[in-house]
Amino acid sequence: MMQVTSSINQDDEKMSIPDRGNVFLSHAYHICQSEKIQDLLKLFRTRTAYYDMDKDWRFYRVLSHWDSKGLIECERESMDGWRKFNLIEALWVSVIQKLRHLHTSLEDIGRLKPKFFEMIDWECPISLAEYYALCAIFLEKPAFLVIAPLHSDFFFYQELQAALSAARFESCIIVHLNPILNKLLPKEGVKSKFPFAGGITYEQQEILEILANEDFDRITFRKEKGKLYRCDIEKGFAPDVSEHLLKQGHKNLAITTNIVDGRTTSRTRMIKKNLKGPTQ
Repeated sequence: MMQVTSSINQDDEKMSIPDRGNVFLSHAYHICQSEKIQDLLKLFRTRTAYYDMDKDWRFYRVLSHWDSKGLIECERESMDGWRKFNLIEALWVSVIQKLRHLHTSLEDIGRLKPKFFEMIDWECPISLAEYYALCAIFLEKPAFLVIAPLHSDFFFYQELQAALSAARFESCIIVHLNPILNKLLPKEGVKSKFPFAGGITYEQQEILEILANEDFDRITFRKEKGKLYRCDIEKGFAPDVSEHLLKQGHKNLAITTNIVDGRTTSRTRMIKKNLKGPTQ
């Protein structure tokens, strides 16, 4: 969980909403039509006691207060019985707890609640929270709930990355849902599969620069104790190119003159280039 602050106006804030166009709806409809997914949703929506949650957090009086404020959804067999939550309801209770740790008011949390349980579409009876939880659990997609002053919504990692890089939030609180789901579903082991961030090392960059800038017929890279330390750059030349000309502007080189029947047929220049390395 983290808090992010940047600068933006109201029109830009609205642009930060994830794309909920035809592709999103098509995928959501596909989920709704899948019998396997529907069976999973039934499990999602089955209310259980979640004894560990009450025991670990030791805040049954707090739950009673939140219940009196209409902040939580639950089922009780009696006034003195255990509160029963389904998975999404338990996820919501965990989100409330984290927001309270960040001193978010109960009034602001109350305004967020409809978004959390909002149905995607009347023809697709699945909530946004259920959709993002499904993708987090079974596709290991990092899912987040972003609470901003002007608009709050669910985001996958790529959606959130695009919004943050465009500085589209005036200020926001970001709650990573996967670790919470992992706590609620320890047997399933909910993970977060973040996209691989590609990059090149200093050595790789130096090699690319050599390949792009040097004139060569062959390059030999040399290693010592697992580290690149030198490359030999070889280039052939016609016999009329003098050794004096080939040496100009270069150090640490060797020139081989090829002679056939007493006549120079070609010359080969080898430049021994020491690689700089990241500390030089």
